[in-house]
Amino acid sequence: MSQERFIRCPHCGLPHEATETVCPIQGKAIEVPKRKRGSIAPPPLEPVWKTPIPDPDQRVEAEDSPSVTRLFGHLIDDKYRIDELIGRGGMGVVYRAEHTRLRKKVAVKVLLRGHTAGSEAKRRFDREARAAGSLGHPNICQVFDLGELPDGSPYLVMELLEGRTLAEELRIVGALPIGQACDLAAQVLSALEAAHETGLVHRDLKPDNVFVTKNGQAKLLDFGISKNVIDENTLSLTRTGIVVGTPYYLAPEQARGERKIDRRVDIWAAGILLYESLTGMLPFNAENYNALLAKILTKRPAPPSKIRPAISPQLEAIVMKALAFEAKHRFEDASSMRTALLIAKDEPSREIPLEMDDVVERGGQQVRNTELTVSDERPTVALTAQEPVPGPDDPTEISDSFVHADIDLKLPDEKK
Repeated sequence: MSQERFIRCPHCGLPHEATETVCPIQGKAIEVPKRKRGSIAPPPLEPVWKTPIPDPDQRVEAEDSPSVTRLFGHLIDDKYRIDELIGRGGMGVVYRAEHTRLRKKVAVKVLLRGHTAGSEAKRRFDREARAAGSLGHPNICQVFDLGELPDGSPYLVMELLEGRTLAEELRIVGALPIGQACDLAAQVLSALEAAHETGLVHRDLKPDNVFVTKNGQAKLLDFGISKNVIDENTLSLTRTGIVVGTPYYLAPEQARGERKIDRRVDIWAAGILLYESLTGMLPFNAENYNALLAKILTKRPAPPSKIRPAISPQLEAIVMKALAFEAKHRFEDASSMRTALLIAKDEPSREIPLEMDDVVERGGQQVRNTELTVSDERPTVALTAQEPVPGPDDPTEISDSFVHADIDLKLPDEKK
């Protein structure tokens, strides 16, 4: 999807593409204000859409540009020798390197030239280094050092991780075994708990930002758009009317572009991440950005047991509470969600009373519930890996947040 100009709708308050003439949520006409001569168009949405996950064995392209290979074999700050490229994105590259004095393998992340001092990318880069470097948690990727190359390009030195991101894992294997999904989510919640205790809200939790090491340890990455909610000057979630975060994992209050947010946006994203790990599907999906925001704001996700019947009532209740539309009805903090998750994983027969005040599904009908315990009746409609994923006109549609029919739904064999 190309980077297009977005405008703030005067009716629903959401950002819509500039070509929209009618609000897709309220159906009212949008009057696009004329740009004043010499005015600067707002910066593009960041990020615009979920990018495909490359094959882990082909992460590095055969033809590397000089800007990427220029550091091979060089010493940075007289101690970090750059050995090889292990990954790159639109703003930066990550190298495998060695601290020559300590003979320690590290990863060096370098911001590409063009993202100079004063740019938003540079500010995000510095914020990531300060946030991750100050936490020192086993489930957060450690940052050891920060500096600048002679040409002014900033770099940071991180622990070298062996494994792959959760996004790559889900793309390859589909839904995870239930125990593994719960364990990884619990580790991520432990990392969030540490961040929240210092006042940091991650704001961009997603499978791409969760690294799974070869021994099964989860490492939370990229605090680049994190905010310290203790500092009143950093509470703004938007910039020039633009929503910050990855669209699939935005909480409703983020989708509305609210200026003040708290740690419960991370609880929502953790719920999305757990839902996706358990089912191999996103609870909200759409053909374009505006439609996706509309679904997040107007629809509720299908209970995950409709996709994977083996999900216990306890676990389903936890997922749905994390995805409560109103922030006040979600888990109050990462610690309480993590505790409930570990109980559901280790003691599946134990009831966990969870206060909820949201629309939930029971027996195929939507009802408003004020208290849901894990012993309540669950929906009986289910999809299996052999059944087609219903589309928007299918009478057996499990949710308004359907996935594209060409997605291969892969579920583990629960009998193993």
